[in-house]
Amino acid sequence: MTSNTTNRSSLTRFAWLSIAAAILTIALKAIAYLLTGSVGLLSDALESFVNLVGALMALAMLTIAARPADEEHAYGHSKAEYFSSGVEGTLILIAAVGIGVAAIPRIITQNT
Repeated sequence: MTSNTTNRSSLTRFAWLSIAAAILTIALKAIAYLLTGSVGLLSDALESFVNLVGALMALAMLTIAARPADEEHAYGHSKAEYFSSGVEGTLILIAAVGIGVAAIPRIITQNT
């Protein structure tokens, strides 16, 4: 087993661990939000969802990046790993909008 293969295997293992941790965290924060109605907990749950999707994307991109070079990709597929950062950034923006949608009505009604 080459060093690159060992490194990818280790990264894949960490990606799976990150996925499991994100699922557990989402469940706990969602339950806490449902019990309390706290927008702060909703915000944390959405952020954990972004972490889950980011971990899933990282796992997928690590799998693609491990493929050997072919006719269309003479230098291999290693740049696929960068794609996940764009997806995660977009999800963070969506989560921020969702948090704003949940929080703004509460701010408005609380001041009246």
